[in-house]
Amino acid sequence: MQYSNIKFLVLMLATCLFSNGCKKELNVLPTTSQVDGNIIVDSKSAATALNGVYYRFANSGTDFFGRPSTAWVDVNEVLPSQLSGLCDYTGGGSDITAFTFDARSGVSDLTWSYAYSLVNAANGFLKNLDPVTSLSDAAKKQLQGEGRFLRAFGNSELLLYFAQYHDMNSDYGILLRNEFVNADNIVLPRATVAESYTSILADLDFAIENLPNLNTQIFYANKWAAKLLKARILINRGTATDYQEVIALTKDIISNSPFVLEGNVKDLFLTKAFTSTEVMLGIQPYPNASYKFPTYQTYSFYAGTLLMENIFENDPRNQWVYKQYEDPYYGYGMVDALTKFYTGDPSPDNAVQSPNTEYSYAFRLTEAYLLQAEALTLSNGDLSSAKSLLKTILSHAGVTYFSVVDQAGSAAALQELIVKEEMRSFVTENGADWFALRRLPFASIQRIRPEIKSADQLILPIPYNEIIANNKIIQNPGY
Repeated sequence: MQYSNIKFLVLMLATCLFSNGCKKELNVLPTTSQVDGNIIVDSKSAATALNGVYYRFANSGTDFFGRPSTAWVDVNEVLPSQLSGLCDYTGGGSDITAFTFDARSGVSDLTWSYAYSLVNAANGFLKNLDPVTSLSDAAKKQLQGEGRFLRAFGNSELLLYFAQYHDMNSDYGILLRNEFVNADNIVLPRATVAESYTSILADLDFAIENLPNLNTQIFYANKWAAKLLKARILINRGTATDYQEVIALTKDIISNSPFVLEGNVKDLFLTKAFTSTEVMLGIQPYPNASYKFPTYQTYSFYAGTLLMENIFENDPRNQWVYKQYEDPYYGYGMVDALTKFYTGDPSPDNAVQSPNTEYSYAFRLTEAYLLQAEALTLSNGDLSSAKSLLKTILSHAGVTYFSVVDQAGSAAALQELIVKEEMRSFVTENGADWFALRRLPFASIQRIRPEIKSADQLILPIPYNEIIANNKIIQNPGY
């Protein structure tokens, strides 16, 4: 982000602080350098300021008509599933799905800005919280745990999208910002990948120690979501020790957390939403919001691809995750409308928004089962246990036949089956479909996504404007 944009953001946040209209809409006190030291004075003001960080975690803003809304869909649903090849924009060929983008294409801009905005908000919150003495030690540590979890999430997005996350010896890490941005510290070089992991994992270990088993609401962080984020990060780093820790973390989550798999995962999305015992951390929509629904339907209209049809072949979820229809009025021909989050007619003319349509899901228990199964295959572990975990998830999706799983005769073959299930389970949800695909051997990735010509393309380019504004940063190889 250019320095002028940072100044504008700080000025806008300061304006919001003194504007009743903006305060009413955001329902937060923004954490900015102008109010360092006095924005948090007690538990109430601390909770209000923390809501400002959650606001950025949800990618909150306004919908197409200026109403408050969350836009998690833009950064963590649509983009990763375009990269994984499971969905695309129906209005024409996409440089994202075709992998023809570069640093100037704008593909990276939203994710980059989202993640650093979240990190910066968390840093401001933590800085303002640090000198407060009116809180109990336990209350303060929980608040710090939430702030550090949210910072870790933002930094993990940056690491997994923009850094050479798979190479601990690489200099191509993230811009490691642990202080609120100002004119003196905005220009930074990249940290190493090892330094990036060290910082993120330190935040998560603190969060795990100090977060509650369950928070006051499922859209606030808890220790089990922190453990699952740690498992997600470690399996992508991919050392032998990491795989063992992923197995231990996910066993702990499955055995000891209060979360339980939904009997039929369809009910989670179409009926239960946050009342489902499987949801570990969700994105709370605003009342009467309508942003996600038209994103999939009328204003942007993202739809499933031929790869999605292939990966869901003979799977009962192909009856509700997407629905095919012909709509010559829009000129799309046969279209696989993404109906994972709503019921009814898939046509943009007739589709009906339900109360659950706007809900989004950052972490679900399903991921713990699948990460453990995959870690077992990657560590030469017990394949029968990995198969059992995979079959458990398939059965909760309505699958009743497991011959393909039973016949997988090698760890590599089983890993690919697990990855394809991760793609099915998390399409247009939280990015796990894209992260999982990249963990396959590159030849397997190319077989599934022949559009990817180089391993360099598995990492997004740093936005061009950031390269121009920051003379200490270096672009990723291949761009």
